[in-house]
Amino acid sequence: MKRTIIEVPVISETLARIGAPVSVLVRSGDMLYTCGMPPIDHRTGEIVRGDIATQTRVALDALAFTLEFGGSSLAQVVKATVYIADNNLAGDMNTVYRTYFPEGFPARTCVAINTWPAFDIEIECIASIL
Repeated sequence: MKRTIIEVPVISETLARIGAPVSVLVRSGDMLYTCGMPPIDHRTGEIVRGDIATQTRVALDALAFTLEFGGSSLAQVVKATVYIADNNLAGDMNTVYRTYFPEGFPARTCVAINTWPAFDIEIECIASIL
């Protein structure tokens, strides 16, 4: 199956600027695959600091923007993986996460990892195309 890399304005530029060797969005067949999305403001390209609720909201907004750019939406997410700095942050992350998937949750894995210097969460997903 053919793989198509989709450059997403602001998000792709931001990750390239910080030297991340990733494709932000890849289409294969009728599926979209995102990279791990840190809390990047999709309007400005800035990494947003703050509590885990704020970072989760910003990361999910960036994912929504990315998926919509590729012809999908959060409603079409079938699998999500959340990388979080500390499992003790999961409760506040889940409170925000629930509001982005009101019609049913995608399959999800949540993994605690060592922290990045600038943020505490990264979320990736697989979504079908509308």
